[in-house]
Amino acid sequence: MKHFVFGYPMLPTDLETLPTTPAVFTAIRVLDELAKTSGLTLSELSRRVEAPKASVYRVLNTLRRSRLVVQEGNEYRLGPKVLEYHAAYVRQFDITQFFYTVANRIVSTIDETVQLARLEGSEMVFIAKVDCGQMIRPATYVGRRVSAHATAVGKAMLSTLKNEQLRELYPQEDLPALTAHTITSVSALQRELELVRTRGYASTIQESTLNLCCLSAPIRDSSGSAVAALSICMATPKPTPNRREVALQHLIWGAREISIALGGSDTSDRSGVALAIGGSK
Repeated sequence: MKHFVFGYPMLPTDLETLPTTPAVFTAIRVLDELAKTSGLTLSELSRRVEAPKASVYRVLNTLRRSRLVVQEGNEYRLGPKVLEYHAAYVRQFDITQFFYTVANRIVSTIDETVQLARLEGSEMVFIAKVDCGQMIRPATYVGRRVSAHATAVGKAMLSTLKNEQLRELYPQEDLPALTAHTITSVSALQRELELVRTRGYASTIQESTLNLCCLSAPIRDSSGSAVAALSICMATPKPTPNRREVALQHLIWGAREISIALGGSDTSDRSGVALAIGGSK
């Protein structure tokens, strides 16, 4: 049984057939269990990883020597070496590089434009983009700045702020209109952001640019903070329900993949979209 997400295998096929070491998998499962709690005994770990106490004990001794695990009394917990690995991973991780990996897979599957943007003040700055192959496509570009309240990426990021923070960004009630469809008051924006928080994604229909519809979801790091927003944009006044649903599913998958790579949690279930599809191949 293999698990797929929109046809993408969770692991490259070659990894599933390579020879592996069971003891290493046991060690990884031990670390996974310790990451969920503030400490576990040998007996508790043995039950959780479904391995004999003697095997788990040897694994723990190895992890202790490597400072991946420390022992306090009868309990074990994660050690300082884990933090070193985390810091090294963050230093080495390039969000735009991983974005291109994810975005290219989305574009090759559904042929819609995918973008990455960051919030700077009350504006969104587009930092990466992969165009679709359609004749008519969104006329955006890397480096472009646009008002956050009028974009899906902006709403996705603004939805992660508290109301006080939002009011600091927008001290005046009135908001500038970019088109006839733009939200033009902070009160209306707050109502929209509540909906975004409930659904887990944001959407716009011709709010920043005519004939442009976008969907967006925030990308979160290991602290849970939103660091960027992923969007899928369609150059159409109104996409069909099926086209929108397919784009939404791929959006949530993409935001989840990048968030997990940053150490964030898998929060894809917030949107109510079924992401993981079990099947055999």
